[in-house]
Amino acid sequence: MNHHQFHHKIEKSIREIVFGLEDSLVTSLGTVTGVAVGTQNTFAILLSGVVVIFTSVMSMSAGSYLSSKATEQANGFLFYKQKWFSHSFRAAWVMGLFYLFGGFIPLIPYFFLSPQKAIFPAILLTAFALFFIGFWSGHYTKRQRVRSGIEMLCISLGAALIGSIIGQIAHLIFGNYLI
Repeated sequence: MNHHQFHHKIEKSIREIVFGLEDSLVTSLGTVTGVAVGTQNTFAILLSGVVVIFTSVMSMSAGSYLSSKATEQANGFLFYKQKWFSHSFRAAWVMGLFYLFGGFIPLIPYFFLSPQKAIFPAILLTAFALFFIGFWSGHYTKRQRVRSGIEMLCISLGAALIGSIIGQIAHLIFGNYLI
């Protein structure tokens, strides 16, 4: 496969790649940060992270398949029966693969550090990944790369902050009952 063909395949899947990576990073970071703040229990943090990743991989893949199929059918592409199946199937696989990859990034520090010490590196690693995704996708979307990276970083970390806030509230309300 030459550079032009590779570039074309990326362009055809850019929605699933960016959506899968961004959503998995935000969901995983929000979940593990919330559980870390709320429980300080490494097992609970890793278990919740892995459960949310695999559940979301299946959900997002199914959603990508069904929405791609519905969109193509609604647009009158029924005569492309073999094409719409392969496009919908490809969309599901791309979404799932990139969701799986992105979801583990926020978990990495929790494998090596105590929950209290892993929170900041998890946020930092996720922030770097989000900026990079925005920067990288700027090339394919013909947008200014740094602006695209900053936009991805700010919007996504704002969403991930909710998990941390919920974890803090739960810890205040339930205290040591969560441990």
